[in-house]
Amino acid sequence: MDKPSALTILTAEHYTLQMARTATITDAASRAGHLLTTISASMIALGFVAQVVPPRVLLTLMLVIFTGLFLIGLATLFRTMELTIEDVQAGLGINRIRHVYGDLEPSTRDVFVRQMHDDTAGVKADAGQTGWPKARRPRLIGTALGVSGLVNLVNGLVAGAIAGAASGLLGAGLTWSIVIGAAVAVTVISAFGVVLGRIGRRGLAPITTRYPRTEGEPP
Repeated sequence: MDKPSALTILTAEHYTLQMARTATITDAASRAGHLLTTISASMIALGFVAQVVPPRVLLTLMLVIFTGLFLIGLATLFRTMELTIEDVQAGLGINRIRHVYGDLEPSTRDVFVRQMHDDTAGVKADAGQTGWPKARRPRLIGTALGVSGLVNLVNGLVAGAIAGAASGLLGAGLTWSIVIGAAVAVTVISAFGVVLGRIGRRGLAPITTRYPRTEGEPP
């Protein structure tokens, strides 16, 4: 295939992948925003109800409403994780295309600001995770700071509120309800964080590395 034809095909694919990344980012942010809006509206409604109902009725309403919010949050969590995987896959494709651009016209290699490699180092650099060079697990930090990490954090807090309300209904005091709620929140956030990491690795495992960074090559 001649160079002009190759460039036309690569440019079209580059544009398609870029549009796919834009769509996934927009969808993930929108879903997270809808979740936060729903939780905020529910908390405002509970604030008004708390002024006219006894504490036990309020705890019952909290248990019912926050259980529904947690289920909505789970659906949002796993969908945002799927969108993150799709975004990374599209980013890898764009990195490969940049690499081919550089092969077709070596003089353009120094022009590209983004990565030209589809290995782990290239993925971390594109995701901004290289900003934590001294961290033991920078990938976990990068995941926690993403949209799915935010949704996971919110879900954990909702789960803690459910546990606290249930403890109150069972006769636990305020202090114990707070302690139990905090423990459940930390447990849920940690457990689903591990699950998200495994889902991400499995989602990207079928993708083979074609253009890794050579030894000694600058980032």
